[in-house]
Amino acid sequence: MPGFTGISNQIDPTAVVKNAPFWPDINLAEFQAAYRLPPDYSDGLLKDRLSLAMLWANGELKGFQHEQQQTGVQTLDEVPVDDGERLGGVHPKVMHYTRAVCCHAKALLLADYATLHRRNDAQADTMESPEAADRWRSESFAALSQIRESLSIMVEAL
Repeated sequence: MPGFTGISNQIDPTAVVKNAPFWPDINLAEFQAAYRLPPDYSDGLLKDRLSLAMLWANGELKGFQHEQQQTGVQTLDEVPVDDGERLGGVHPKVMHYTRAVCCHAKALLLADYATLHRRNDAQADTMESPEAADRWRSESFAALSQIRESLSIMVEAL
């Protein structure tokens, strides 16, 4: 974000938001960097929105979790992969879960952006638009569909 706000948010690179035992924890600094979040967001706000997004995703995937645990799987990382392939050592479903949570958290954060002290510029207007939050919500639903291995169909009211 351009300009000086007087706010410096140096997030501890080892800080993680703890999740329920089946689901992966998420690194706070990686979330901020990967999703290009401005330093105006406090780490407390980032943790809160990530936690809310985790609760949302965990609820959406409750049936999936139950099915896996019925077969003896204790964590998402233990779910069998069809071809055994992992990217960079990371389970594909863990990648999709992290994407779902981070996209949902970013959508939640966009609603908070308007209340932060900052310049009123075109970039800020774009960040605050309802379409931006909707895009991130859509991405989160698509990532959940990848975990469930189901179709993702978004319906828009006319």
